[in-house]
Amino acid sequence: MSPRARLSRARRGFTLIELLVVITIILLISGMFLNISSGDGGGLMGGQRMVGSSIRSVRAMALMNRGAQGTGVSYNARYRLLILNDPADPVNHLHKYMIAVGSVDTSTMAAGVDPTTVTSTSDTRYKWYTPDAPTLLPSGVYFVPPTSDTTTVVNKPPGFTGTWLGRASIIGQIADNATSNSNDNPGSPPWMMFASQGVIAPTSLGSMSGLDAKKWYYVELQTGGTSNHLGRVVLVLANGVLRLDPATNKVQLDLANENQFAALSLRPSGDVAMTTDPDELNTNLLK
Repeated sequence: MSPRARLSRARRGFTLIELLVVITIILLISGMFLNISSGDGGGLMGGQRMVGSSIRSVRAMALMNRGAQGTGVSYNARYRLLILNDPADPVNHLHKYMIAVGSVDTSTMAAGVDPTTVTSTSDTRYKWYTPDAPTLLPSGVYFVPPTSDTTTVVNKPPGFTGTWLGRASIIGQIADNATSNSNDNPGSPPWMMFASQGVIAPTSLGSMSGLDAKKWYYVELQTGGTSNHLGRVVLVLANGVLRLDPATNKVQLDLANENQFAALSLRPSGDVAMTTDPDELNTNLLK
């Protein structure tokens, strides 16, 4: 073969069929290892990865001590992952979540006032913002609320015979009570009233009422990136259907299958552990 012929063949590149074969192989590999499904946004494992990534983002902000002002030193900052708990909004209930960051706004401080003394989140000088817009879990994936939740009826999967231990979220109370007020409750599970679509400009909790404030459960990390909960934090996701029962006028979460659960555990260090192993859920090994 002449040098010109070899050069012409080398420059020919891929044919259309070869490109289609390569694309098909890539999609198959993605489907096997990343659990990507074209119709459900990634499914249960996709939702688990999304939430895990958000918690790691919260931790990164806490490690950088990034407060509501965005620049400079932050005082008494709090870093939270919010989970919507609003049965009146069945489209987004237990399906929407977002990151919220709060800290003392020193620009509103009177001269000579020590910003470290402002510890209550109900103080008008304490402001919140959301660095990103709210996120929805993949279609058909929901947070399973804690067992103490009375706003949602959780129906176990058909034929479920195993223990329910580990198949409901656990969110221990906050380690300090400085947050306790009508808009921010540090109990187990902790919750707060927050704008439904988040806020870009730093805003006090008292001003959230004019921004369609809704109730959200939250997970909190403190400055330094460690968990700020006294008890354990395990967020459980499941495949299911959320519906309003006209007979009881209550929102019901019908879970699909006893093996279609995924859990994320927040360790005291702020690290996240994830599992979909039924044995770990049954025996509550996520510690």
